[in-house]
Amino acid sequence: MVLHGIKIVVNRTGLTAHVLRVWEKRYQAVTPQRTETNRRLYSDADIKRLQNLIILTRSGHSIGQIASLSDEQITDLTKTADKVTHMAPPSPDQPVPGYIEESLKAVRKFDQSRLEQVFDHAIRDLGYSGLINQVLLPFIRRVGTEWHEGNITSADEHAATNFIKDYLTQRTSAYATMSNAPTLMVTTPAGQLHELGAFIASCLARKLGWQVVYLGSSLPADAIAGAVVRSQSSALLLSIVYPMDDPSLSDELRLLRKQLPKETKILVGGDGTFAYEEALQEIGATIVISIADLENHLNALRKKPQLKKISRPLL
Repeated sequence: MVLHGIKIVVNRTGLTAHVLRVWEKRYQAVTPQRTETNRRLYSDADIKRLQNLIILTRSGHSIGQIASLSDEQITDLTKTADKVTHMAPPSPDQPVPGYIEESLKAVRKFDQSRLEQVFDHAIRDLGYSGLINQVLLPFIRRVGTEWHEGNITSADEHAATNFIKDYLTQRTSAYATMSNAPTLMVTTPAGQLHELGAFIASCLARKLGWQVVYLGSSLPADAIAGAVVRSQSSALLLSIVYPMDDPSLSDELRLLRKQLPKETKILVGGDGTFAYEEALQEIGATIVISIADLENHLNALRKKPQLKKISRPLL
């Protein structure tokens, strides 16, 4: 029996490694084999099961409801789902290839105007959340892959990052925020240098009515905690993408929890999140698995009366 590593599974299913881990850990969608070094390996049957689960989620089924079904039950369901999937709108978690390819062409030409046109069309067709979920995040991952494989240069990658930040800054400025809205602090912990995901999340939070303090990347625990207190932030959002094997990050997260006010809510997302799941569970953080999930959590938090701006003495 041929077994495959996670990269092969990602390529053949279209799932991100992050979502795949969620489906395994939270829903037991598949149970991969493990090597002596704890590396996950998947059979062809595992990959087929995942592909069928994707078909079913696209047709409207909840992964939580279908993940426990047998392979035979899932296959039977897909026979009817296949007939309607082509008529259904794209799933919020699935990329729209045409936009991504056009975006990549624009970046390779350093054509910021063209890239903005592509994003404008995406907002028109998919909405703001669709732009983020189905275009921007898959596009960012594609740029990263192309750079790692040597198909684009560091200049291309930097241009993509800055073009996206410029675009979202312009579009987010149109959203007004109430003066009594709760404050959300957004950053990445020490050693986490990939900030674009955090920046995108901060823009979404502004659209949802939060006052946002965006601190950029790689801040130590004491600096983050101090900023949370001084800004009277009700919640903290951290992005963890890379590296996924930082031996000091778990201790950094524990230190951060100790230094934060007890009532501060911690949300954590990004492709590297589950590498530090034990520490995140220990500090009571809420793991965010997608932009749609983040939107749900932020909306739910805003409804809690205790999250109104809290007056705290300066340190």
